[in-house]
Amino acid sequence: MNRIRYMVEKEIRQLRRNPVLLRIMLAAPIMQLILLSYAANYEVKNLNIAVVDGDHTTYSQRLVSKFRHLTNFNLSGYLPNEKQARQTLLAGDADLVLVIPPHFERDLEKEGSAAVQLLLNAIDGSKAGIANGYATAIIRDFNADVVAETKVVAPGTVPQLDIENQYWYNPKLEYKTFMVPGVLFELLLLVGGLVSALNIVREKEIGTMEQLNVTPIRKHEFILGKSIPFVVIGLVLFTIGLLLGRFLFQVPLVGSLALMYVFAVLFLILCVGLGLLISTLAENQQQALFVSFFLLVLFILLSGLFASTENMPVWAQWLNLINPLKYIIEVGRNVMLKGSTFADVNRQFAALAGMAIGLLLLASWRYRKTV
Repeated sequence: MNRIRYMVEKEIRQLRRNPVLLRIMLAAPIMQLILLSYAANYEVKNLNIAVVDGDHTTYSQRLVSKFRHLTNFNLSGYLPNEKQARQTLLAGDADLVLVIPPHFERDLEKEGSAAVQLLLNAIDGSKAGIANGYATAIIRDFNADVVAETKVVAPGTVPQLDIENQYWYNPKLEYKTFMVPGVLFELLLLVGGLVSALNIVREKEIGTMEQLNVTPIRKHEFILGKSIPFVVIGLVLFTIGLLLGRFLFQVPLVGSLALMYVFAVLFLILCVGLGLLISTLAENQQQALFVSFFLLVLFILLSGLFASTENMPVWAQWLNLINPLKYIIEVGRNVMLKGSTFADVNRQFAALAGMAIGLLLLASWRYRKTV
């Protein structure tokens, strides 16, 4: 135990002598949590909409007013014809154009139906799809108002059903509620994996590792001494992140707080094991940074933090089986938002525990090989 305590003290002193690394560990994760949670938002606002009104009637003005009074849309103006509308889209002055044909009101009153056209700038396919969904919903709402006023129903049509949506676990569809649990664990990967690898490789460069290798310290003592400080620092950051998520972003914590910390400790052990393995493969900090950055980006993009894993190609879903960030993000969202118990996330626990043991064993074998 004394050797482990001395190793922990040495690691703490080593971190204090490296102010840049200390800032990365303490300041960068908190700033990343705040910025990503605010910036990573799939809600589309301030859409510039232009209108080609070929009817100039009360109904066409009512339809346009539904767009004008929503914060998601900014009415950029009226255009004389469809040709001008296409030029406006090409110039990037509008995100979508609503084209109302002539005789729009007459067709609605006499025939019970009329057509309108939406032209969308789909260079950003995701933005265009969301904008189309917003606009379609507004037009349907306008159509329902007209039907209710005129009582015009086409022969043979089925009466409309009223649909009431209930959004469980995130009733207001807040993206911060969706993002914070994922970003919280992504920061632990940054601290436990990247920073621990850089710290150990730096010791290689300054010769401290060679001094450790000639001491009677055992492998398990070396690994524990290297792991404990980063696990403790990671838990401190995790606690700060939870407090920010709860009080700054108003993210609920429905499930067990103790269960969250159990998984946080397990994930930090896994991350430190990954950092130790990288440090045994890299000869300098530059190599460690490149390897860590590659793995970090790969894990984040495939984890489901920004995009659903079910919509990924089959090969990506197979690759995700060895992605620890995918499992821990599932745990974070399920426990925090749904109130899942250990029985609901035991599969993720088994996967993370298996990867943690495998990484630590592999790092231990590599360390013995480089002595």
